[in-house]
Amino acid sequence: MTDTIYHQAGAATPIAGNDLETAFKAVGTRFGYDEVRVDYASYKEFKSTWRRCGTKISFEVSDYLRNAPLEVLVDFAHALYERIERRSSVCHYSDRLKAYLESDVFVGRNQATYVKRSRNLTRSPRGRHLDLRETYEALVARGMVPPSEGASLNWTRSENRMRVGYCSVLMRVVAISSLLDNEKVPDFVPEYVLYHELLHLDDGLSEGRRHHTPEFRLRERQHPQWRESEDWLKRLAARRVDLA
Repeated sequence: MTDTIYHQAGAATPIAGNDLETAFKAVGTRFGYDEVRVDYASYKEFKSTWRRCGTKISFEVSDYLRNAPLEVLVDFAHALYERIERRSSVCHYSDRLKAYLESDVFVGRNQATYVKRSRNLTRSPRGRHLDLRETYEALVARGMVPPSEGASLNWTRSENRMRVGYCSVLMRVVAISSLLDNEKVPDFVPEYVLYHELLHLDDGLSEGRRHHTPEFRLRERQHPQWRESEDWLKRLAARRVDLA
């Protein structure tokens, strides 16, 4: 039987690594595997895949973990093996692993690569009409969000209507649809969308799949124009606004 777990979708290019092998073989032995193969892979997102047959198992692990300390790789290997044994959709990270993934060192090593692999990003906060950096600074100055050091703010190349904002909490990267970079759209709308994504960055890594909790929604509605913004976003999604 062959199984594969995906953290997120993406294409892979295997790259070898000795510390990675040491970690995964040592932990694999404790889980009853007598043959373990593992390679780094240049996925866009932070993810891992695995295939097993009896007591043989092979992994492809995100190369964003390249240069991670051996003990961090051991913790990551243990989290994956446990997930496999439980047949779970969630990976439970140790405090040490989580601290590394949330560290400035990890982001500093990998954020630029992540942005480069994200083909739909303009790689700039400056748009035709708005500068996301100025919007971010205004939100911080008003005390609506704490500073997010090292955050990469980007407009998308495509004018997405349904997904007007998204972020990688892990890489501290925010993307706002260029559809909102239009003088016919009130400035409070892209500000609200950016505010939403910055709240996710402030929340940090989450092991579960539920990110829009009731607590998150309460914080989201602290934006003074959330109702008007939501109405605008619905109208934009339904193409009831002419932006030409």
